[in-house]
Amino acid sequence: MNYSLLALVGVIVVAMIISTRLHSSSWPGRPGWQCQRVFSVGFVGLLFLIAGLIGWDLRGSSGWFNGAKWADGPVWSQAVIGAAMVLLAGFWARRVPSRLVSPR
Repeated sequence: MNYSLLALVGVIVVAMIISTRLHSSSWPGRPGWQCQRVFSVGFVGLLFLIAGLIGWDLRGSSGWFNGAKWADGPVWSQAVIGAAMVLLAGFWARRVPSRLVSPR
């Protein structure tokens, strides 16, 4: 198991929690920030999920996919992290107000 990948995901989650707490009064004033986080987390989650299921190991990559290697089978840790991120994006998508999704 790659602990640096888990640490990176943990740092991202902590940074998001801190930023939402510190900017709670200014972020709702920016239209579309909720949609942006859904798309960002959903995209990265799909990347990890699909790459993990087809056996493309992203743990050794540097930059955009440089050094990524093929594994003999699915990379389950990567697929689980991707699935969790896709579920989080789905949860956040349900909380987006309808006024941001469809203009009236």
